[in-house]
Amino acid sequence: MALKLLQPSLRPLGQFDLDDADAAAITGGEYVELTVDGTIPDGYAADVGAGPMGVVGAGVGLGAPALLNFELHSRTAGQLGGLADEGIDEYGTLFGSLIGSNTGQATSVLGGGAVVLGPETNRGSGKVTVWHGPGLFGVSGNAATLQTTSTTGLDTMAAGAPVDAEDVTGCLGSGGDGVVLGIHVGAVTDSSLVSTTNAAVGNANTVEYYAVYLLALTL
Repeated sequence: MALKLLQPSLRPLGQFDLDDADAAAITGGEYVELTVDGTIPDGYAADVGAGPMGVVGAGVGLGAPALLNFELHSRTAGQLGGLADEGIDEYGTLFGSLIGSNTGQATSVLGGGAVVLGPETNRGSGKVTVWHGPGLFGVSGNAATLQTTSTTGLDTMAAGAPVDAEDVTGCLGSGGDGVVLGIHVGAVTDSSLVSTTNAAVGNANTVEYYAVYLLALTL
């Protein structure tokens, strides 16, 4: 359950706050969009309040504070958004395997093995890493399958179909609430080239993730 970087754009965004109300729901690959929140639902660092990356009194009354942050959203034309690079499994493998507990997330040890993961961006800084440029990404877990209002998730979509996102969950699929943000390339099975695949030994293929091409999100 994580966003996989296949052929991404060069650099993501990483300096904006993530709405605390959405932090627990993000597993990686959901669509998030930059919004102006006049209710200030969470505490935030000084650099994302009334500073260079924040605003004050933006349509919420003179002098009333408002916060720029990323929230789970459907794609809105003309707004800044992208895929959230968070995750709880198969994430942060550059950091190796974390055994035991540490600041941020810890692993569970099942059957003598450790779950490979790294620290979520939001756990350390309250911010979220967002891939906003066009590129090829792999999406798994809830972001690909959890649908509450959309008619179809990535797991049942045809290759080449347009992808949008749900407003509340940010999950990718078809028939959601917003503007098209990408193209579904298809399910990826047995991606490893250095091991015996399931199909080679007569078993059914296992879908590892769904490949999505994120379009240039123009106005």
